[in-house]
Amino acid sequence: MKCESGTCNTEEEATCSCTSETECDDCGCGTADPVKQSMELLHRAFHDALYQAHVERLKKRIDASFGPTLDKGADAMIETAAKIWQSLLVQSEGKKELESKLQKIFSEVSKR
Repeated sequence: MKCESGTCNTEEEATCSCTSETECDDCGCGTADPVKQSMELLHRAFHDALYQAHVERLKKRIDASFGPTLDKGADAMIETAAKIWQSLLVQSEGKKELESKLQKIFSEVSKR
């Protein structure tokens, strides 16, 4: 059975994780073999660690090369997001005020 969307169904009606390049039987699904499962976990962990090592190295170089520019961009984003947030709060207050007025109007009508 082919791995679909990162999971495989086992005979016990459970699922286990896999990679789309593997068959479910190849990633330890449906087996209680701890060695096979450990090998798969170690394989994935190695690639995750290697990816993170690349990320750490790139982050240092990106910061050294573009740090001040990225800081200015981040500052602009925060400044703009704060303005947007404030306008959303004002909108929310207006909607709550309208809701309260409508509630009062309709409760008066239902009392008649």
